[in-house]
Amino acid sequence: MQTSSPPRSLSPLARRIRAVLWEWDPIGVRLIGEGWPDDEYDDLLLPIMAALAEHPDADELAADLRTVLETDYGLPSPEGCHDVARALLELNGSHRRP
Repeated sequence: MQTSSPPRSLSPLARRIRAVLWEWDPIGVRLIGEGWPDDEYDDLLLPIMAALAEHPDADELAADLRTVLETDYGLPSPEGCHDVARALLELNGSHRRP
């Protein structure tokens, strides 16, 4: 998974993913204060949607999230990857690959 430019208009799934990412807030922008744009994590939308289309399990998606946050965002061992992965899988109604 690599970050990418977000789509111009967001699908319902992309809006739900955005809400999960904003709630998680792995870089802590909400702690800094008001004024951060809603699209702070939109570069993760397309990669997450592509990953969900592959029907990963929570461990696989969490590992992808951890990797992209460590690599692209420079975060050491971001917390909450498994919880967010499970929430994202529930949003999409994704199921583990057979």
